Amino acid sequence: MVLRPYQARDLAGVGRVWEECRICGDTLYRPFDEGYFTEKFIKTDCYEPELVTVAEEDGRLLGFTAGCRKHSFLNNETESNTPGYLTTIMVLPQYRHRGIGSALLSALEDALRKLGKASIDVSSLNPIDLHWLIPGTPAHEHNNMPGVDENSDAYGFLKAQGYRDTVHEVAMYLSLDGWHKSALVDQKRTELAAQGIRAGLYDPAERCEWDTMCDRVGSEYWRKVLKDELSSPAPRPILAARHDGHIVGFTGPVDVESSGRGWFTGICTDPVYEKRGIATVLFNDLMEQFVNVGAKYSSLFTGTENHAQRLYIKTGFRPARHFAMLRKAL
Repeated sequence: MVLRPYQARDLAGVGRVWEECRICGDTLYRPFDEGYFTEKFIKTDCYEPELVTVAEEDGRLLGFTAGCRKHSFLNNETESNTPGYLTTIMVLPQYRHRGIGSALLSALEDALRKLGKASIDVSSLNPIDLHWLIPGTPAHEHNNMPGVDENSDAYGFLKAQGYRDTVHEVAMYLSLDGWHKSALVDQKRTELAAQGIRAGLYDPAERCEWDTMCDRVGSEYWRKVLKDELSSPAPRPILAARHDGHIVGFTGPVDVESSGRGWFTGICTDPVYEKRGIATVLFNDLMEQFVNVGAKYSSLFTGTENHAQRLYIKTGFRPARHFAMLRKAL
């Protein structure tokens, strides 16, 4: 067996490995597509040849692994304080238990170590996001694999290789066919208005301040989302709660992916304004906006201990799969 960097001639072999692993139920990834693979793994700003490796024996490709590191950083992130990432690892089912997976993983870890990384993560924060098919749906897909599927063999394999759980996530799904907003939402909106809090579609011309909320939440990600979206020449709709010139909660932006999925970055409430119903109003407004623009479904993931699950379930979401985020020191 030989380990070597991926080459363009390996595309068909990688496709066979991908499909065999998918068909036997090892992964939830969408069916293999040459263009999709090339775009995600090779034509990305994150591509580095030493981080995409194949295992070959007698001219047959038996497995491959791919990893990456960030090249674009949020505030407070640097090359030295961010991890490397394991994006995926696959071995043909009939060639397992021969050390191929361990060898591929070790090669990736060694390469990241040489690049100065102190740890490797399996995480939704990976800059390469891979689509996966949500079980129990008509091939509806989510746009980012949030860690490793706890039902997969890969979870046990990584644990045996020294990876440790950092966060457990639950992926949730809502069909928007026939969905309607509860009448209680507008009652909550009226209660908020009585406190001087306006909740609903946000007009960028209002020029409200959001740094205070982001500081209290401790999220540079939300800060970047709001800054980038609202400074765009054609911003997508955002739902926000405003009080005295400040954004104190938001969700969105409202968008629909080609799959029919209602896409958004998440939902956030300033901790000072929690437990007033802001998230309930904004999240239901978001689903209503999805219906209005023709989305067929929505999906999200959240921590298994996150109390926001109650909001999602009340809105109609159901748990679809459980994932683990993992880390290993290098």
